Amino acid sequence: MLERKIGIILNRRNIGNHDRIVTFFAVDGKHEYRARGTQKLESKLAGSLEPLTLVELTVARGKRLGQITGASVRDAYDQIRQSVPRLAGAGILASALDALVRGHLDESTAYQRIREAFVLLERSRTNREVFLSVAYGLWNLLRNLGYAPAMAGVRSTPAVVRLVAVLLRGHPLLVRRIRCSVQTARLGAEAGTAFAEEMAEREISAASFFRRVMRVV
Repeated sequence: MLERKIGIILNRRNIGNHDRIVTFFAVDGKHEYRARGTQKLESKLAGSLEPLTLVELTVARGKRLGQITGASVRDAYDQIRQSVPRLAGAGILASALDALVRGHLDESTAYQRIREAFVLLERSRTNREVFLSVAYGLWNLLRNLGYAPAMAGVRSTPAVVRLVAVLLRGHPLLVRRIRCSVQTARLGAEAGTAFAEEMAEREISAASFFRRVMRVV
């Protein structure tokens, strides 16, 4: 039986000499699918299965893993890929998703907020906007997964606590209107990263790269 799903490719890893396992985040949660032959240069699927890409997949159900039989790119997020801060921000969002989402989701809000965060990153023109986009995605992901029901997870300055309170309203249009310093936006993203790692009980794979970028920009 075939099914179609739209979502974001979080990562992929090689298995054997020819295939890959693709980690995919959709409205109903996180999935792992097998993509046969995608290590081969002539594979028609490989180019559509890049991490940090919004795709529509056609999947054949299997006993253990579903198999990807078709893929088309909905949004390659080209603007994200043209900026190191934006790319680092998208990487931390994808890594946090992979670490915190275990499988099926009971409702779609977490997916919606992450999609909004990627759009905000695409439209970011300053480092402050990049940090705000990341903070928006991280804190709303944490809340929607039940990890941050209150402000207890915010261990930072009063300005950052106020910032996170605004971000947790879950309205992306508000993010563009926020007036705060680059430092406050940076600390908001940093606090969200630290809290995500605490809830995942391990270091998030893209966190060290994101922190290096935050120190430089």
